[in-house]
Amino acid sequence: MKKIVLFIVLLLVVGWSVASAAQRRETLTLAASDMKTLSIDCGAGYLKVLGVDGLEQIEVAAVLNVNGIADDELADFKKEFVTLKLEKVSGKAELTAKIEEEFTLSSLFGHHNDARIDLDVRVPRRLVLVIDDGSGDIDIRDSDGNVELVDGSGDICLTGIKGQVDIEDGSGEIRLVRIGGLLKIEDGSGDIELNDAGSDVTIDDGSGQISLQRVLGSVTIEDGSGDIEIDGVEKDVIIDEAGSGGVKIRNVKGKVKE
Repeated sequence: MKKIVLFIVLLLVVGWSVASAAQRRETLTLAASDMKTLSIDCGAGYLKVLGVDGLEQIEVAAVLNVNGIADDELADFKKEFVTLKLEKVSGKAELTAKIEEEFTLSSLFGHHNDARIDLDVRVPRRLVLVIDDGSGDIDIRDSDGNVELVDGSGDICLTGIKGQVDIEDGSGEIRLVRIGGLLKIEDGSGDIELNDAGSDVTIDDGSGQISLQRVLGSVTIEDGSGDIEIDGVEKDVIIDEAGSGGVKIRNVKGKVKE
């Protein structure tokens, strides 16, 4: 009987440990009046970037979340496994928010815990953004500069970007609204939706539906699978490869090549 009670207590302790989660919030700032570019290197966790008129510094609100450990263990975990810093390097701003891949927390029953760093970033609108992201949703709004984004997984939303946009994405939905400059997307899987593009659009897509509306430039698409819907293009539409899926093209002022 005592052995059974001890086993039940052990189960409760382990279960609490698995269910527990620790969280730590930090704020980072960096003067940016003499900088043109912000590079962001981040792993798991969501990333939100907002361009702000009149702002001359970069402001980062970071939240470290770790499942499976207690709050009093978080400081040691951060010291050993986390890199979180905002600094000036060779004339540009660099934000690094990463958790070392070799950290492995597991319970007696093989439960693998996870950790992430959620980022809310406010920047001067003029900055060029160069982002390398591991996993998690991305939301970028109100930027006058170019945006270069390499993403592993997670949904992507870009709104009100005046510069050029270059996206290399593994998986996840991509939603774009009011993109002013040239737009290039290389995507593995996931739907792509674009509304209001001010210049040429080039898409190389593996799978997922593509929906484009109101493009002032030309459109070039190479697609593996998924429906393609295009409505309202000022110049030409070129479908190099449609793959599998239906194609609907309307209101094109230039030539259409399929």
